[in-house]
Amino acid sequence: MAKVEIFGGICGFNTVVSATAEQRRMVELKVESECPNWQKVQEQLKKVDAYKELFGKLHEGEVYRLSSPFIPHPACLVPAGIMKAIEVAAGLALPRDGFIRVIG
Repeated sequence: MAKVEIFGGICGFNTVVSATAEQRRMVELKVESECPNWQKVQEQLKKVDAYKELFGKLHEGEVYRLSSPFIPHPACLVPAGIMKAIEVAAGLALPRDGFIRVIG
């Protein structure tokens, strides 16, 4: 299981993603967000194929396909956080923090 906390930055919304893998490939997702746009996505984004998400083309994965109609901000950090949760839950990455720091 992987749990990822995403702090949106200037929008002020927080999102928590929990991911659990079944047989290392199919990953169940629970996305809990304060963002009203992500609340629309979380109803649809329940289970993904980790290999298709992580090794396919960016625009063809379920995370980006399902979120694109609802998320108006292309720099939103939530999709990357969801992808990281999938990666860790599927055993394809170690659970390690990453971050973006804005300077200036």
